[in-house]
Amino acid sequence: MDGVLVLWDVDHTLVDVDGLGREAYDLAFLRRFGVPVTHQPPMAGRTDRAIAKDMLRFNGVAVTDAHLEALREGAEQALDELAHLLPARGRALPGAAEALAAVREQTVQSLLTGNVRRIAEVKLGPFGLAAHLDLDAGAYGWSHEVRAELVAIARLNAYHRSKRHFDKVVLVGDTPEDVGAALTSGVGVVGVATGRYSRAALEAAGAHVALDDLADTGLVQDAIRRAAR
Repeated sequence: MDGVLVLWDVDHTLVDVDGLGREAYDLAFLRRFGVPVTHQPPMAGRTDRAIAKDMLRFNGVAVTDAHLEALREGAEQALDELAHLLPARGRALPGAAEALAAVREQTVQSLLTGNVRRIAEVKLGPFGLAAHLDLDAGAYGWSHEVRAELVAIARLNAYHRSKRHFDKVVLVGDTPEDVGAALTSGVGVVGVATGRYSRAALEAAGAHVALDDLADTGLVQDAIRRAAR
């Protein structure tokens, strides 16, 4: 696996935070714009930037850079306030810590997530998962609203961190959007059926390898090797 850059999704791949991310955005919207969110945009597999634009648009607020930044900053603040609920309401998914620890010994790994970086860090924090990742080598969902565009950003960040060119990249995620981002970018992808999509659905979307979960560390490592080929 040496020479492979492995990029993990966060929500429903590594952790389940019981909707606290959505609650943070809802609270931020109420505080910043004075009205509650009544029309929720779809979130699964999408970037926070795309979600935030739809949240504004669907709820009658102009999509401007100022409004987007206000919503982002508010959501970061709100999740910081809600973070004390994570140990009780959230959880690391089975095998996530063990898989990260094993992959870390063999290659560079980081995140490719729709989350804003600060939100990703808060979600991972109580479960000790960030310790296995070089967070500066990844890409986050405020950099571009199109998930596939994050792959090139992560590659560049990983090069700056390690001074190595990664010809082989593997994404690990739980949605067809994760799969699509990988296929569009010409990189490998392991689908993990720990979210709302089944293994069959991830295979149908084009995942190079699909797993039921991360519980078997050996299977995860083998899946990443296969996807890298």
